[in-house]
Amino acid sequence: DAFKVTEDAMKQNGLEKTGLNLSSIYNACATVHLTPPLGDTTFPKTLIIDFGAVNCEGAYGIQRRGKVMATVSGYYRDSGTIISIQTDDYYVNDYKVEGVKTVTNNGLNADNQTYFTTVISGAVITYPNGDVASYESNRIRTWVIGEATQGLMGIFDDEYDIIGTASGINREGRPYAVTIKSALRVAISCRWVKQGVIQIAPEDLYERTVDFGDGTCDREVSAEIKGSVYNFLLY
Repeated sequence: DAFKVTEDAMKQNGLEKTGLNLSSIYNACATVHLTPPLGDTTFPKTLIIDFGAVNCEGAYGIQRRGKVMATVSGYYRDSGTIISIQTDDYYVNDYKVEGVKTVTNNGLNADNQTYFTTVISGAVITYPNGDVASYESNRIRTWVIGEATQGLMGIFDDEYDIIGTASGINREGRPYAVTIKSALRVAISCRWVKQGVIQIAPEDLYERTVDFGDGTCDREVSAEIKGSVYNFLLY
């Protein structure tokens, strides 16, 4: 969520490509501050997306408050650009989100697609009831659809494939590790992961395999644990 917010703000401020105004996407919830402003070609730039102190409902019915802050070393599509994202009293649906996300543009891969290294460190999610979960990850994010699109579709047709690993401690205090077995397809226009498979290995429990489907934008997910398959809906 924090990266989507930052990416959309960069587009609105000319740091990526032509797109919609951020406020039109988030129902006028966010105020965006860019320093130095666009007239100044100096980098790094600081981007602050301020949702205010009270929950505001944006796209997909998501409630946000607080700030997402990014330091940007160059234009989003330029090879070598590093985006460092942090939060300040930031909540998504009343879950507090903390940590640092660093996104590095690695240029073009062998398929002529821009790809990024994404590292999350020190991530902590505090639940509304006070439970806490922690998270770390190291992933590759490849821009597979929409890179060349300008204008109205400049945001809404973007899709990425994600591979890599993650680990953490869940809110019950149980460590776990995650491996992406089949690339996760995420789209700016879809709230949920559209397809892909991950393997989750909780300490002292059976491994489980989670399948996000065939590319349809929906909430339906299946999980297989020791040969049994369970279907459920994401929120």
